[in-house]
Amino acid sequence: MYQGEQTLLETRPTRLISFKFYVATFLSWILAVVFLGGFIDRIPVITIPFLGWSSNLLLALLFGLLGLVSLATAELKRASTHYIITDNKIIRRDGILNKRTMMVPYTQLEKVDLNQSLLQRILRIGTLNIDTGDDSITIDMVPRPAQVQELLSQRMGRKAYVQQSRV
Repeated sequence: MYQGEQTLLETRPTRLISFKFYVATFLSWILAVVFLGGFIDRIPVITIPFLGWSSNLLLALLFGLLGLVSLATAELKRASTHYIITDNKIIRRDGILNKRTMMVPYTQLEKVDLNQSLLQRILRIGTLNIDTGDDSITIDMVPRPAQVQELLSQRMGRKAYVQQSRV
């Protein structure tokens, strides 16, 4: 960011950006409970000789671990995505190990589209597609998307603010 540039909005996507990972976590943990509780009688219980554990216990541990990995993936995906709107540009930052930063100055901004399903309208979230003609940035599952769209639409085509330094 430039000296004198102001941040107008800094946000992250809602947890619904990782909805499929949360569903996978939930289903994995249900399967872990099913195997741990012995609710399925048709699966033969085999005891692993060198550990002394049953096959049901091993499957329950496997599904429990799979659920934890899925939950960690969901939270890392959300935590590693940042949206920043300044008075000069729009910035999207992604990644933990491999960082990716996309910036669009308002001078290149051509169109800001808002997409919301019925569930997203009820939850007051949405996805903004920001188009420059050559490139586009997607701001996924952002809270208060209509306000963000209005904020960007007001600044569309503006020249960047450059503060002159005195020598």
